[in-house]
Amino acid sequence: MSSSITDEAISRITAKVADEFGGESSAIVRRDSYRGFRVLVITPDGRDDSPSDRRRRLADALVGEDVAHVEVLTRAEAAIVGADDDAASEDERHLPLWPESLLRGQDEIIHLNLPSRSDESLEPPVVATFYSLRGGVGRSTALAHTAISLARSMRVLCIDMDLEAPGLAALLDVEDEVLEGAGVVSLLLAGEMAGEITSVDEHVIPVGQSGNLYLLPAGTPNADYARKLAQLEPAAWYREAVNPLRDLMRAVRTMRLRPDVVLIDSRTGISPLSAPLLFDVADIAVVTMFPHPQARVGTAALTRALLGARSNRRDATDTDFTPEPRFLISPVPGLSSPELKKHFEDRSVEWVREWLAPARDDQGEKVFDDVEELVHVVGYSEEVAASDYVGESTLSAYEPIAGWIAGFVGERPGERRDDEPDIDVSAKSGLLDELRFSTGTAEAQSDEDFEQTFLTTDIVERAMRSDVPLVLGRKGTGKTALFRRLAQRNDSVVVTSPPGLVTYRPWMPEAESYRAIGDELARLERDWRAAWPLLIGIALKLRAPQLPGARWVDTTDVAYETTSEAAYSNLQLVKDLRTLLGHPDAALLGVEWLREVDAALGESILLLFDGLDTGFGLETADLERRQKGIGGLLSFLMSHGDGLVSIDFKLMLREDIWRLVSVANKSHFYGREVRLAWAYQADYLRVALKQSLRSERFAEYVHAALGRPGLDLRRTAVEYWPEALVYDAWTLLVGERVSGGKTAFTYNWVWSRLSDANENHSPRALLQLFNEAVQVERRLQRSNPYERSVLRPRALVESLDEVSEQAITALREEFRELEPLFVALENVGRTPFDAIDLDVEGAVENLAREVGLLGVDIGTRDDVERYRVPELYRKALGMGRRGQA
Repeated sequence: MSSSITDEAISRITAKVADEFGGESSAIVRRDSYRGFRVLVITPDGRDDSPSDRRRRLADALVGEDVAHVEVLTRAEAAIVGADDDAASEDERHLPLWPESLLRGQDEIIHLNLPSRSDESLEPPVVATFYSLRGGVGRSTALAHTAISLARSMRVLCIDMDLEAPGLAALLDVEDEVLEGAGVVSLLLAGEMAGEITSVDEHVIPVGQSGNLYLLPAGTPNADYARKLAQLEPAAWYREAVNPLRDLMRAVRTMRLRPDVVLIDSRTGISPLSAPLLFDVADIAVVTMFPHPQARVGTAALTRALLGARSNRRDATDTDFTPEPRFLISPVPGLSSPELKKHFEDRSVEWVREWLAPARDDQGEKVFDDVEELVHVVGYSEEVAASDYVGESTLSAYEPIAGWIAGFVGERPGERRDDEPDIDVSAKSGLLDELRFSTGTAEAQSDEDFEQTFLTTDIVERAMRSDVPLVLGRKGTGKTALFRRLAQRNDSVVVTSPPGLVTYRPWMPEAESYRAIGDELARLERDWRAAWPLLIGIALKLRAPQLPGARWVDTTDVAYETTSEAAYSNLQLVKDLRTLLGHPDAALLGVEWLREVDAALGESILLLFDGLDTGFGLETADLERRQKGIGGLLSFLMSHGDGLVSIDFKLMLREDIWRLVSVANKSHFYGREVRLAWAYQADYLRVALKQSLRSERFAEYVHAALGRPGLDLRRTAVEYWPEALVYDAWTLLVGERVSGGKTAFTYNWVWSRLSDANENHSPRALLQLFNEAVQVERRLQRSNPYERSVLRPRALVESLDEVSEQAITALREEFRELEPLFVALENVGRTPFDAIDLDVEGAVENLAREVGLLGVDIGTRDDVERYRVPELYRKALGMGRRGQA
């Protein structure tokens, strides 16, 4: 209803009241929270009619008006009940009670201010309310397990506010220690009577021996407890000056034990107290449910009510926060079956996504994208069901819930934990200016950048060994960086090279060279095994002209005999190969030539082959030629490589090409190949840290925070740092947690977001993420200085979209044959999706799986029921989560 219509209606109603009760009466008219108006009429004292008669008269006078409630009081009666103009004009729409909260949830668009979208952690204690609309879903059990898990690293207070059915003390095995007259019910009633709650310390019970876990029980359920409980009126607290619940929470925040986290066990259903526990005092609302259709409508209404809530916590701009919604799905039977788990998980995620759809930020953008991070499934456990108390052995299933909560815990004002030193904000801009991340390919890096960023790991060291002829890996895993490092050695000879590194050997074969050589082989009806020993012989002669030449041709007929390597050209290479191949026994003679060269070397030489994936070209005919060419090289190595004494081989090859190449006896390479895969998270983190440590200011900061006698981190390569130190330095760089997700630790967030569908990780994607994050941090730092880490976690989150775009662009450039799949995925528009929805050729589908664009979500490799697209590629393809438009 618009303001003008409201004003007109109020004037009309006021006139009708004056006609009925006289000019000395006053009318207070206000909007009802749900519909129409509430009308309070205050008349002079001395009336002899009853209040009910007056109400009937007023109702009759207002027939035709949209009136929800009427009341007529004398001035004396109004004074007694506290009805005055101020109270009557108060807007009740935002009260944290069930009717008002459920009404707010009906809005089509609901604007939120979530703690997880703030750069700052919440000042302790963080309050998490565990709630379930229905019983029997393991709410209290989940709270108890979460409490024990959190208490390993922080101080936790549990509060039993399931006042009608208290049981948390028994679950935590301290029921015998609850004192008569102590607990929440007594505190709340005392707050109502005295107008304040001064202390709760004497009501708190320690749990276990850790010194970190405590319980504020509901009380001892007896006759006196029931009497006190009956006197509590939670709905009235929010219409009166005294609010015992808020007083209780204030007392908790100032208690001696100073909890980091408060976990509240709430009553089920639409009970009077559960509403403010969810909508007012909670920072996080853990909604526990089983995804049965019976729970869908009610939990949907609850969720939307949460979206419209304004908690008693405010941000730095004094704006009320919205409680963070999280969903625990429990207890799900049969989790030993992946299909059944997926069924319940998918149903829950789709419901939650639907319920959260109205949520918008202050820019009008949708708030919740990664709904999976807000949902956790816990299976039915006989051990949990049969146990009288919570034990350590059953904690793991509930640890993601602890992660949700711990991600929001910050420091108290003026308090800093030893392992999280502040950044000097005044010097931070200079530090950010020094941070540089080399995001290009290894061949595009300057020599200085390459030397500063090359990271040696155990698997890299093994790949560099001369007895390992085959190095496999996805694009971006470091094959060419390894090649470049080996090419710098005096004992290496480059035979083929990526185009960007032709400065090493300007004559290196390119796509046109391979086409010309392939055409000549076809004309002579020979395969690529005949060409490779000749190409190798030329490379060796150009490096060391004193070595024996090809005896079946005159030295004046081949340019490599009379031309320096620096002057030798690609065209001369093709002409020389044609000349050498002209002899009918060129294949045999080429092998003999290599044997002569091998005998004449007198020292070990490593032959390097890289750039074969794109070097042949990208057209269909080029790819077919590549298969034959690489197959011929592998066949040659298998037949003759081991017979050479001084010559070793090192072939860098993409894994998908290796799988597709048709060559007999691939087992020849088993045990002699290395797959460059970043399987160890700590090594992956070292990639970003090594480049960050090029900043002198960051290196000084890390050393000051983490260095110790005998370990100068400014002069110790990150490759040699202990793993624990790597994680500590990572936290200094980008913070410990991304607020609110199951993968709350920043290193887990990065590890999961940058993984392809085969669980492979590309250092290039990691560096692209950090390069973007530095730009984001520079922008944010100007308006909102941040001192917890060099880069705030939100900078990573905001950079992922751009990294996804770059990852898809790289796939499109390298695998043109995948283009029909890209189109198909954009049309599908969601992930995961049924395999039957993918209308592409089987070869394209198989390639997508090989390169990590598609992963099997349900089914087997040979019988796929459902596919998923990893986060690394999903956003750039414009694909929503399943059920999300």
